[in-house]
Amino acid sequence: MSITRQDHEEILAVVNDHIGGLTKSSEMASKAFHPNASINAEPIQKTLYELIDKFGHAKYYTAETNILDTGDKIACVRVFMEIGWLEERHDCNLLGFLLLMKTDDDWKIVNEIYTKNA
Repeated sequence: MSITRQDHEEILAVVNDHIGGLTKSSEMASKAFHPNASINAEPIQKTLYELIDKFGHAKYYTAETNILDTGDKIACVRVFMEIGWLEERHDCNLLGFLLLMKTDDDWKIVNEIYTKNA
């Protein structure tokens, strides 16, 4: 079953909240995630939010996102990012996959898996 245009736009908005949160605040990033979400098989609270708070917000990033597949209430998004904590320079490349689920009327990220991409 395919999703609506509105769902497509909402999925991309959630992904953008997550990516944008890396440069702005863990609070912004947290809006994108389901409360029980995980990253690389760890609870999200012990990974993303602590990293943002510990190392500060990224100063620079570029991101390419692609919705790979969707179902009635699920979606898979591929994200490739160049991200850096120094002005106008990326420190690492990340390749990640986000699994999203529609709960009530909102799309939320329920799982993220990523790795450094050489």
